[in-house]
Amino acid sequence: MTLTHIPESEKTTPTHPRFAWRGVLLVSGVATLALSVSAARFQLAGDELYYLACGRRLAVDYVDNGPLVPLIARLCDLLAPGSALALRIPGLLALFAVAVLAAAVACECGARPRYQMLAAAACIASPLVFAFTVLTTVAFDLTLQALVIWLLIRWVRTRRDRLLIAVGVAAALDVQDKWLILLAAACLGLGVLAAGPRAMLRRPALWLGLLIFAAAAVPPLLWQASRDWPQLATNSAIAHEMAQTGGGQWGTVAAILILPGFLGGGLVLLGMYGLVRLPDLRPYRFVLIAGVLMLTLVLAGQGRAYYVAGVIPALLGVGAATLAGLLATARARVPLRRGFSVLTALSAVTLVFLALLPYPRSWIDEPAVDYLGAMRHYGNDYWTDLADAVETVVDGLPAADRADAVVVAAAYNQAGALDHYGRSRGLPPVYSPHRGFAEFGPPPDSAKTIIYVAHDSGREQRAFLAAFGDTTAALRLNDSLGIGGQNRYVTVWICRDPRTPLSAAWPELTYMVTPPTP
Repeated sequence: MTLTHIPESEKTTPTHPRFAWRGVLLVSGVATLALSVSAARFQLAGDELYYLACGRRLAVDYVDNGPLVPLIARLCDLLAPGSALALRIPGLLALFAVAVLAAAVACECGARPRYQMLAAAACIASPLVFAFTVLTTVAFDLTLQALVIWLLIRWVRTRRDRLLIAVGVAAALDVQDKWLILLAAACLGLGVLAAGPRAMLRRPALWLGLLIFAAAAVPPLLWQASRDWPQLATNSAIAHEMAQTGGGQWGTVAAILILPGFLGGGLVLLGMYGLVRLPDLRPYRFVLIAGVLMLTLVLAGQGRAYYVAGVIPALLGVGAATLAGLLATARARVPLRRGFSVLTALSAVTLVFLALLPYPRSWIDEPAVDYLGAMRHYGNDYWTDLADAVETVVDGLPAADRADAVVVAAAYNQAGALDHYGRSRGLPPVYSPHRGFAEFGPPPDSAKTIIYVAHDSGREQRAFLAAFGDTTAALRLNDSLGIGGQNRYVTVWICRDPRTPLSAAWPELTYMVTPPTP
């Protein structure tokens, strides 16, 4: 037998699939455009109103979020005052980006163009989109975490060290949004240490990227340290709220299972299978380990379901690549094709459902007492009803009382709503002892008349009213089809004669846990 030497110039290597820019951008763009029509019809949500309030009080950091979203909210409101769509365009662009990143991961893992588009479609037709159709910190944290994971996956395939520096830059931007990137970075690092490629840890570019990340984290860390770490108190309050109203750890598990949606859930399961069983995907196994670690820590800390959402786009991409490989075998082709055809159809129905939200108020015939009731109310937030009620009470005050009156709201989102809508109504300055809004300070001691907006239950309300010698229930909002804390189970009080100056009483009146509604 004669062996023939093949020159290096004539050797062939398998070509990596090209990234289907046109198809992915088309799928992501059309779906994002459809959802933008829905997003333009939502009333401003409570968190959006709070971020607008934060944007009017720009700081290095805040009690429960970083400065990124308040800055975006402020810029959008300056460019297009009062426009809900303008406020949501950055989040919609983030949705477009995260769908493209899911497809990009599929490409890195060897998926052909049609499967890249499938990953993008699964991402954008999942309940994850609820985080993007309003302005939230979740949208940017999820997108930046997905970007970090894609950059790491791409480095594993290409070994281009500038990608590791980009990881540090993306993480540095993310830490200006939420502190969850610290958890994600630690879990990814442990994943690489456990499953490799450990060569990544020896690259100077990685440590340069981490240095950029650390430098960006210093200002907010100093801000938190100077205020006795309010972020930790916020995490504790969220854990308490989840235990009381979110179903605890089982509720979190159920919410996590729902997040990817029908098609996405199938791809996530395939992605986990592929990372465990397929040799071609073994170099990316650190993503699965990081996801499992994040899930374990979030459940142990009674966090919210979206805390682990940053790894979902990567799993969608890996799942699409796994599906492509399995469909290449004759035995698996038919059942998998049929199963994913059904999941794709269900996801299309879901996307249509999401695009139809919010329902008109005339369609709402029962209060939001369960999940389906909440979905009917979604996008109808009724904050203007609350502002109208406070305006009515303020207008009824004697002129002498209006001159030195202030408004105090029991919850941060109530305060954000009154701060925003009150400006056009001529309402007094707004304060709140709740969570991040409490950091903005107490009312001045010169304020002798306090318009207090409170839920109809809770020790927080009783404690605040007890701080005054004269309290009168001036107006009660209790729309039978409304939302608790917004236009249902809310009382507007007139409080006079504070027993001690509010500046002295404020530390005892502040709290982190959201007041309960009946």
